Amino acid sequence: MPLLATCITPESARRAAHWAEGMITLNQPGGAHRDTLKAYRDAGGRGSAFLQVHLSWADTYEQAVETARHQWSANVFGPPLDQDLATPAHFDTAAGEVSAGTVLDAVWTSAEPDQHVEWLSAAAEDFDALYLHHVGQHQKPFIDTFGEKVLPQLKGT
Repeated sequence: MPLLATCITPESARRAAHWAEGMITLNQPGGAHRDTLKAYRDAGGRGSAFLQVHLSWADTYEQAVETARHQWSANVFGPPLDQDLATPAHFDTAAGEVSAGTVLDAVWTSAEPDQHVEWLSAAAEDFDALYLHHVGQHQKPFIDTFGEKVLPQLKGT
């Protein structure tokens, strides 16, 4: 089993390149996950590279957005805020101020399976494997839809 480094920033990826046997990162606004992978490779990183993709799918776009906002608004904070909030109530209060646009930068959100295929296919060009994380609580419709309409289109990518 290879020793993988979890890298969120190019700086952490460069450090990990010296000891890790592979890396895992997550989708980030503006495609910053690609910058993290590039930094890892440029610093001599070897082994497989994995991408965890946070996504939201529902029957309608409005539902997908609502799911993303409800489940992920408190997960978009960076340092020092994400390290300094003392209680869950503090996170809830801060999350209430997060715009839908900020959440949608962090969570690939669409009601269209083909849109998810497009995003995931592009990500698969750079990474060896993708881990899909549907941020919603209703997993069965997501699993059924992605099993039927998304994953078959991604085979071989």
